[in-house]
Amino acid sequence: MPCSIPASQLSAWIAQQIGKARAFVIGKVTEEVNKITEKLSGEICPPVEELEKILAVRDSLVQVIENFEKKIEPIKQTAEKLDPPIKTAKTTVTVLETLAVLTTVGVPPPAGGVLFSLPVKVTNKFAQLLNLACQFVDLLEKDQKAIKELTQNSTAFIQPVKDKLNSIDIQLEGCVNKLPSDDRLKFVSLIGEQPPEVEERELAYRSTSGNRYIIIIEEDKVPNLPAPRRYAAVKDKTGVIVLKGESSFSSSTKVLVDEIKFRIENQLP
Repeated sequence: MPCSIPASQLSAWIAQQIGKARAFVIGKVTEEVNKITEKLSGEICPPVEELEKILAVRDSLVQVIENFEKKIEPIKQTAEKLDPPIKTAKTTVTVLETLAVLTTVGVPPPAGGVLFSLPVKVTNKFAQLLNLACQFVDLLEKDQKAIKELTQNSTAFIQPVKDKLNSIDIQLEGCVNKLPSDDRLKFVSLIGEQPPEVEERELAYRSTSGNRYIIIIEEDKVPNLPAPRRYAAVKDKTGVIVLKGESSFSSSTKVLVDEIKFRIENQLP
Protein backbone atom coordinates (compact mmCIF):
# COMPACT_ATOMS: atom_id res chain seq x y z
CA MET A 1 0.00 0.00 0.00
CA PRO A 2 1.45 3.42 -0.93
CA CYS A 3 2.33 5.80 1.88
CA SER A 4 1.18 8.95 0.07
CA ILE A 5 -0.90 10.16 -2.89
CA PRO A 6 1.00 11.98 -5.65
CA ALA A 7 0.20 15.68 -6.06
CA SER A 8 -2.57 16.40 -8.58
CA GLN A 9 -1.65 18.14 -11.83
CA LEU A 10 -5.28 18.95 -12.72
CA SER A 11 -5.35 22.58 -11.57
CA ALA A 12 -1.93 23.26 -13.10
CA TRP A 13 -3.07 21.89 -16.45
CA ILE A 14 -6.29 23.93 -16.34
CA ALA A 15 -4.33 27.06 -15.43
CA GLN A 16 -2.08 26.52 -18.43
CA GLN A 17 -5.03 26.09 -20.82
CA ILE A 18 -6.90 29.12 -19.46
CA GLY A 19 -3.72 31.20 -19.54
CA LYS A 20 -3.13 30.45 -23.22
CA ALA A 21 -6.73 31.21 -24.17
CA ARG A 22 -6.81 34.41 -22.10
CA ALA A 23 -3.57 35.67 -23.61
CA PHE A 24 -4.95 35.05 -27.10
CA VAL A 25 -8.20 36.93 -26.36
CA ILE A 26 -6.46 39.92 -24.78
CA GLY A 27 -3.86 40.08 -27.53
CA LYS A 28 -6.37 39.72 -30.37
CA VAL A 29 -8.88 42.25 -29.05
CA THR A 30 -6.23 44.80 -28.08
CA GLU A 31 -4.45 44.57 -31.43
CA GLU A 32 -7.61 44.93 -33.52
CA VAL A 33 -9.17 47.66 -31.37
CA ASN A 34 -5.96 49.69 -31.58
CA LYS A 35 -6.02 49.38 -35.39
CA ILE A 36 -9.65 50.47 -35.52
CA THR A 37 -9.03 53.37 -33.13
CA GLU A 38 -6.27 54.62 -35.41
CA LYS A 39 -8.62 54.54 -38.41
CA LEU A 40 -11.47 56.31 -36.60
CA SER A 41 -9.48 58.96 -34.74
CA GLY A 42 -8.62 61.09 -37.76
CA GLU A 43 -10.28 64.34 -38.77
CA ILE A 44 -12.01 62.58 -41.67
CA CYS A 45 -14.15 59.49 -41.16
CA PRO A 46 -13.19 56.50 -43.33
CA PRO A 47 -15.48 55.70 -46.28
CA VAL A 48 -18.55 53.55 -45.70
CA GLU A 49 -16.83 50.54 -47.32
CA GLU A 50 -14.10 50.74 -44.68
CA LEU A 51 -16.69 51.13 -41.90
CA GLU A 52 -18.33 47.94 -43.14
CA LYS A 53 -15.02 46.10 -42.65
CA ILE A 54 -14.67 47.63 -39.18
CA LEU A 55 -18.13 46.35 -38.21
CA ALA A 56 -17.22 42.88 -39.46
CA VAL A 57 -14.03 42.88 -37.37
CA ARG A 58 -15.97 44.07 -34.35
CA ASP A 59 -18.50 41.24 -34.71
CA SER A 60 -15.71 38.68 -35.06
CA LEU A 61 -14.09 39.96 -31.84
CA VAL A 62 -17.40 39.59 -30.01
CA GLN A 63 -17.40 35.97 -31.17
CA VAL A 64 -13.84 35.48 -29.90
CA ILE A 65 -14.86 36.64 -26.42
CA GLU A 66 -18.00 34.49 -26.41
CA ASN A 67 -16.02 31.42 -27.43
CA PHE A 68 -13.64 32.00 -24.51
CA GLU A 69 -16.55 32.32 -22.07
CA LYS A 70 -18.06 29.09 -23.43
CA LYS A 71 -14.78 27.28 -22.79
CA ILE A 72 -14.69 28.51 -19.19
CA GLU A 73 -18.17 27.20 -18.39
CA PRO A 74 -17.33 23.43 -18.53
CA ILE A 75 -14.30 24.11 -16.31
CA LYS A 76 -16.59 25.72 -13.72
CA GLN A 77 -18.74 22.61 -13.86
CA THR A 78 -15.67 20.46 -13.20
CA ALA A 79 -15.30 22.12 -9.79
CA GLU A 80 -18.96 21.41 -9.01
CA LYS A 81 -18.58 17.78 -10.07
CA LEU A 82 -15.91 17.31 -7.40
CA ASP A 83 -18.52 17.77 -4.64
CA PRO A 84 -19.77 14.12 -4.64
CA PRO A 85 -16.30 12.48 -4.47
CA ILE A 86 -15.25 14.95 -1.75
CA LYS A 87 -18.36 14.07 0.26
CA THR A 88 -17.70 10.34 -0.21
CA ALA A 89 -14.05 10.66 0.79
CA LYS A 90 -15.00 12.61 3.93
CA THR A 91 -17.52 9.92 4.86
CA THR A 92 -14.80 7.30 4.45
CA VAL A 93 -12.52 9.26 6.78
CA THR A 94 -15.31 9.51 9.39
CA VAL A 95 -15.99 5.76 9.20
CA LEU A 96 -12.31 4.88 9.56
CA GLU A 97 -11.90 7.28 12.48
CA THR A 98 -14.83 5.80 14.39
CA LEU A 99 -14.19 2.17 13.46
CA ALA A 100 -13.47 0.12 16.59
CA VAL A 101 -10.79 -2.45 15.75
CA LEU A 102 -10.66 -5.18 18.38
CA THR A 103 -6.96 -5.98 18.67
CA THR A 104 -6.95 -8.48 21.56
CA VAL A 105 -9.45 -11.12 22.75
CA GLY A 106 -9.06 -12.99 26.02
CA VAL A 107 -10.61 -14.30 29.24
CA PRO A 108 -10.69 -12.01 32.30
CA PRO A 109 -8.25 -12.86 35.12
CA PRO A 110 -7.45 -14.64 37.30
CA ALA A 111 -8.04 -17.74 35.16
CA GLY A 112 -7.99 -15.98 31.83
CA GLY A 113 -5.40 -15.04 29.28
CA VAL A 114 -5.01 -13.84 25.71
CA LEU A 115 -6.95 -15.94 23.21
CA PHE A 116 -6.36 -13.87 20.10
CA SER A 117 -4.43 -10.75 19.16
CA LEU A 118 -4.16 -8.91 15.82
CA PRO A 119 -0.64 -8.44 14.52
CA VAL A 120 0.67 -4.87 14.70
CA LYS A 121 0.96 -4.75 10.88
CA VAL A 122 -2.86 -5.08 10.59
CA THR A 123 -3.53 -2.08 12.83
CA ASN A 124 -0.82 -0.18 10.96
CA LYS A 125 -2.65 -0.83 7.70
CA PHE A 126 -5.83 0.68 9.15
CA ALA A 127 -3.88 3.75 10.23
CA GLN A 128 -2.27 3.99 6.81
CA LEU A 129 -5.65 3.70 5.08
CA LEU A 130 -7.00 6.54 7.23
CA ASN A 131 -3.98 8.65 6.34
CA LEU A 132 -4.48 8.04 2.60
CA ALA A 133 -8.19 8.89 2.85
CA CYS A 134 -7.33 12.17 4.57
CA GLN A 135 -4.76 12.97 1.89
CA PHE A 136 -7.33 12.23 -0.82
CA VAL A 137 -9.85 14.65 0.74
CA ASP A 138 -7.17 17.32 0.97
CA LEU A 139 -6.12 16.79 -2.66
CA LEU A 140 -9.68 17.05 -3.99
CA GLU A 141 -10.49 20.15 -1.94
CA LYS A 142 -7.33 21.91 -3.08
CA ASP A 143 -8.12 21.10 -6.73
CA GLN A 144 -11.67 22.35 -6.36
CA LYS A 145 -10.57 25.60 -4.70
CA ALA A 146 -7.88 26.22 -7.34
CA ILE A 147 -10.32 25.60 -10.24
CA LYS A 148 -12.90 27.98 -8.75
CA GLU A 149 -10.29 30.71 -8.30
CA LEU A 150 -9.00 30.24 -11.85
CA THR A 151 -12.46 30.52 -13.40
CA GLN A 152 -13.42 33.50 -11.23
CA ASN A 153 -10.24 35.36 -12.18
CA SER A 154 -10.83 34.57 -15.86
CA THR A 155 -14.38 35.86 -15.69
CA ALA A 156 -13.23 39.06 -13.97
CA PHE A 157 -10.72 39.86 -16.71
CA ILE A 158 -13.37 39.60 -19.45
CA GLN A 159 -15.27 42.79 -18.53
CA PRO A 160 -12.34 45.18 -19.18
CA VAL A 161 -11.82 43.44 -22.54
CA LYS A 162 -15.50 43.90 -23.37
CA ASP A 163 -15.29 47.57 -22.36
CA LYS A 164 -12.37 48.01 -24.74
CA LEU A 165 -14.37 46.40 -27.51
CA ASN A 166 -17.45 48.52 -26.75
CA SER A 167 -15.32 51.64 -27.16
CA ILE A 168 -15.48 50.95 -30.92
CA ASP A 169 -19.19 51.88 -30.89
CA ILE A 170 -18.42 55.18 -29.15
CA GLN A 171 -15.74 55.96 -31.73
CA LEU A 172 -18.04 54.95 -34.58
CA GLU A 173 -20.73 57.27 -33.31
CA GLY A 174 -18.36 60.24 -33.34
CA CYS A 175 -16.94 59.25 -36.70
CA VAL A 176 -20.26 58.77 -38.47
CA ASN A 177 -21.37 62.22 -37.34
CA LYS A 178 -18.56 63.61 -39.51
CA LEU A 179 -19.81 61.87 -42.65
CA PRO A 180 -21.68 63.74 -45.39
CA SER A 181 -25.43 63.11 -45.23
CA ASP A 182 -25.38 60.72 -48.22
CA ASP A 183 -22.65 58.58 -46.70
CA ARG A 184 -24.41 58.63 -43.34
CA LEU A 185 -27.52 57.21 -45.00
CA LYS A 186 -25.38 54.50 -46.58
CA PHE A 187 -24.06 53.59 -43.14
CA VAL A 188 -27.59 53.43 -41.73
CA SER A 189 -28.59 51.22 -44.65
CA LEU A 190 -25.54 49.02 -43.97
CA ILE A 191 -26.68 48.34 -40.44
CA GLY A 192 -30.21 47.76 -41.69
CA GLU A 193 -33.62 48.67 -40.51
CA GLN A 194 -34.74 47.55 -37.11
CA PRO A 195 -35.94 43.97 -37.59
CA PRO A 196 -39.55 43.34 -36.54
CA GLU A 197 -40.14 41.18 -33.49
CA VAL A 198 -40.22 37.69 -34.97
CA GLU A 199 -42.79 35.04 -34.25
CA GLU A 200 -42.35 33.04 -31.09
CA ARG A 201 -41.37 29.84 -32.88
CA GLU A 202 -38.44 31.58 -34.61
CA LEU A 203 -36.75 33.12 -31.58
CA ALA A 204 -38.07 30.84 -28.87
CA TYR A 205 -35.18 29.56 -26.78
CA ARG A 206 -35.12 26.74 -24.27
CA SER A 207 -32.26 26.90 -21.78
CA THR A 208 -30.35 23.85 -20.62
CA SER A 209 -32.30 24.07 -17.34
CA GLY A 210 -35.51 23.52 -19.33
CA ASN A 211 -36.98 27.03 -19.03
CA ARG A 212 -38.41 28.71 -22.12
CA TYR A 213 -37.69 32.28 -23.13
CA ILE A 214 -38.38 34.59 -26.08
CA ILE A 215 -35.46 36.51 -27.58
CA ILE A 216 -36.29 39.78 -29.33
CA ILE A 217 -34.19 42.46 -31.05
CA GLU A 218 -34.92 46.04 -29.98
CA GLU A 219 -33.65 49.41 -31.15
CA ASP A 220 -31.91 51.65 -28.64
CA LYS A 221 -34.14 54.62 -27.81
CA VAL A 222 -31.22 57.01 -27.16
CA PRO A 223 -31.99 60.18 -29.18
CA ASN A 224 -29.77 61.77 -31.84
CA LEU A 225 -27.80 58.66 -32.70
CA PRO A 226 -26.19 58.82 -36.17
CA ALA A 227 -27.42 55.28 -36.87
CA PRO A 228 -29.67 52.76 -35.10
CA ARG A 229 -28.10 50.75 -32.30
CA ARG A 230 -29.78 47.48 -31.42
CA TYR A 231 -29.74 45.04 -28.56
CA ALA A 232 -31.15 41.62 -27.77
CA ALA A 233 -33.62 41.25 -24.93
CA VAL A 234 -35.20 38.24 -23.25
CA LYS A 235 -38.83 37.80 -22.23
CA ASP A 236 -40.07 35.17 -19.84
CA LYS A 237 -43.30 33.21 -20.40
CA THR A 238 -45.36 36.11 -19.00
CA GLY A 239 -43.90 38.54 -21.56
CA VAL A 240 -41.78 40.45 -19.03
CA ILE A 241 -38.26 41.43 -20.13
CA VAL A 242 -35.90 39.70 -17.69
CA LEU A 243 -32.56 40.27 -19.41
CA LYS A 244 -31.12 42.89 -21.76
CA GLY A 245 -27.92 42.74 -23.79
CA GLU A 246 -25.48 45.48 -24.71
CA SER A 247 -26.59 47.78 -27.53
CA SER A 248 -24.31 48.13 -30.54
CA PHE A 249 -24.06 49.16 -34.18
CA SER A 250 -23.60 45.50 -35.10
CA SER A 251 -25.04 44.67 -38.52
CA SER A 252 -25.39 41.02 -37.49
CA THR A 253 -28.39 40.16 -35.35
CA LYS A 254 -26.91 36.67 -34.96
CA VAL A 255 -24.09 38.15 -32.89
CA LEU A 256 -26.60 39.84 -30.59
CA VAL A 257 -28.70 36.67 -30.26
CA ASP A 258 -25.70 34.39 -29.59
CA GLU A 259 -24.47 36.73 -26.86
CA ILE A 260 -27.85 36.87 -25.11
CA LYS A 261 -28.20 33.06 -25.29
CA PHE A 262 -24.92 32.70 -23.43
CA ARG A 263 -26.12 35.17 -20.77
CA ILE A 264 -29.40 33.25 -20.41
CA GLU A 265 -27.45 30.11 -19.52
CA ASN A 266 -25.32 31.94 -16.94
CA GLN A 267 -27.68 34.51 -15.44
CA LEU A 268 -31.22 33.12 -15.60
CA PRO A 269 -32.67 30.06 -13.86
